[in-house]
Amino acid sequence: MLDPRQAAIRPGAALPSLTGMRFIAALLVFLAHMSAAGMFTDQLLNTRLDKYLGTLGAVGVSFFFVLSGFVLTWSARDSDRPGLFYRRRLAKIYPNHFVTWIAGLLLAVLAGTAVTGKEFLPGLFLVNAWFPEYLVIRGTNGAAWSLCVELVFYLTFPALLLWVKRIRPQRLWAWVGVMVLGAIAVAVIAESFLPYESLPGLKYGWWQFWFVYFLPVSRLFEFVIGILLARIVMSGRWIPVSRPVAALTLIPGYLGTVFLPGSYGLVLPLLIPLGLIVASGAHADATGRTSFLGGRTMVWLGEISFAFYMLHMVVAYHGPAAFGSGRQWDTIEATARIAGWLALTLALSWLLYRFVELPVMRRWSRPRARAASPTTPTPPATTPSPTPAPDGTPPARESLVSVRSD
Repeated sequence: MLDPRQAAIRPGAALPSLTGMRFIAALLVFLAHMSAAGMFTDQLLNTRLDKYLGTLGAVGVSFFFVLSGFVLTWSARDSDRPGLFYRRRLAKIYPNHFVTWIAGLLLAVLAGTAVTGKEFLPGLFLVNAWFPEYLVIRGTNGAAWSLCVELVFYLTFPALLLWVKRIRPQRLWAWVGVMVLGAIAVAVIAESFLPYESLPGLKYGWWQFWFVYFLPVSRLFEFVIGILLARIVMSGRWIPVSRPVAALTLIPGYLGTVFLPGSYGLVLPLLIPLGLIVASGAHADATGRTSFLGGRTMVWLGEISFAFYMLHMVVAYHGPAAFGSGRQWDTIEATARIAGWLALTLALSWLLYRFVELPVMRRWSRPRARAASPTTPTPPATTPSPTPAPDGTPPARESLVSVRSD
């Protein structure tokens, strides 16, 4: 009997489990920032949280970058034009970004924080991650730097997809290895040729951290791995790795982020584990083996996860956590404040998704159909077109992909 892992997969099949995974990834970023807040009067607890949870953010961000390449490839249509693709992606990410950028700016002004165009304006145009200055990268919303990276992904995706489609299926895995070598080269360059500048609370040199983690072109290898893995699954070249086994590989990968020296622990240990998790989850969904991650609650949380990610640091600085203020509380009160931070972010995320992200996607993600001319004869009746997807994407393949790629 043919192993179902070796059968070609129908492109565009729904991937609800990957939607649920998105919220877990966003929650990992939240937990990483929680661990860095230093909110507890117990200094040993602060130190341990920072050491063992502080790199969870790197896991979540890398997951999003691999997922972007995978899902964009999975949902791509041969008839799509770059202009329409760019329109859909900007309609997806920029409205939430603009709202949270404005909110962060207004709250900073109300809090009496000095506001300068040098630090805040680059973020408005999604170019702040290109500047090797921490305050510029943080801008009004510390989470938004990753959108600079996503923007580079979107700009390069049409060309990258054409290139990957020309690769013979039997060579796709070899190219995954090439991408891993490329990511290794980024870390080697950073450690060997960039000056070392120590910053308080940072276990990496600043220039190494910026070059490996923030610089958009350095993260392209994760994105391309996602593209390659999507093609591997779609072409029937997937290997017999189940979701539980893929999840277990994250353990040594995460330990690598904690214990590997310098910037070698930032991205490299996670490349293969996260790729396996994304691809195995997609393969299971596409073959009818959806997990609890594809259930209604997890899918709903996944739907609002982009808004959650974009809001959690705005709430962190100006909400119950008082992030960056240096204030500390006993264990019970600090835990309650973290719970309040999480609950408030979730509530605001639903509002942002419901009243900004969703309406804009429905209205602006594709051109409106032109009204028929009065002199134009009425065409014969045909089978009704499929209903557009909730995010406003066209009703062909993309409407079948129950996952967001940001």
